[in-house]
Order: sequence, then structure tokens, then C-alpha cells
Amino acid sequence: MANKVEQHLSSHQVDALSQLPLVFLITHDQSKHWPITHAISWVYAKDSQTVRFAIEADSHLVKTLREHPVFTLIFFAEQSTHSLTCTDVKAFTPQEPLPLPLSFYEGRVEEVRDILFYGAAVTQRPTIEKTYDEQAAERLDQLVHRILKA
Repeated sequence: MANKVEQHLSSHQVDALSQLPLVFLITHDQSKHWPITHAISWVYAKDSQTVRFAIEADSHLVKTLREHPVFTLIFFAEQSTHSLTCTDVKAFTPQEPLPLPLSFYEGRVEEVRDILFYGAAVTQRPTIEKTYDEQAAERLDQLVHRILKA
């Protein structure tokens, strides 16, 4: 699928983005004129046109998203690597109380590209191992995932 551009996520991509996967979130720092990249897992594809994610409220990304409401996610699905760009990014406030300050965002899918080089396949998606209190991490992941799905 090299160089093919879609304006929506496939059902396999929606599924891949709905399992708290490792993704790379890229925003643009207007003041420095360069991209800012963070690895996150609190992401959820609400449907083929809508992607939601959460980040720590004190993250530099909050400022970059306010100044330039566009983001790109790099993610793994369908034995490949994809670049997903969303516009019309808006913050939303969850109704549930949170144990730490988080910011939640939603964006509209504009473009999905297969960006893996020719002749390659991703045979296994990266997995994340939490290095702090596993039970606390699991509770927080479940809470954030529930909010993203709402």
C-alpha cells in the first residue's frame, strides 16, 4: 500500500488504535518551528474518522495543540507502519474524576498513509511493559480508556 492515501481509517486500523497501543504523537511547536514527538498509549479510534487521546496536563504538547490544532500519529497495524494526520483538534473534559491531571483531545482524520519502506512487513507490534505499580497502572489505563471511549 506504499504511497496510497486514505481519508479514513480501515476497520483493522480502528481496532489497532482501540487497544491502548504504543503510538508516536507528533505536534508542531510554532515558536521553534519544528515537530515535537512523544510516545503515548492512551489513544482510541472512536470510529474511522475520529481519534481521541490523553496526555499529562502539564505536557508541552498542550501548548502546541492549542497553538496549532493538528497532530500526526505514527502507529502499527496490518503488518505495516502508518501515519495518521488529524485536524480540527479540540480538547474535551471528562465527567469522571481523575487521580492525576490529564488533558483529553479529539481530532478528525484527514489522511492515513502507509509509510513503511518497500519490501518490509511489521511482524509484531511493539508491546509496553509498565515499570511502576502494575495494578495502579492497570486501573489508570482502564479509567482513561473508558473516558476515551465515552
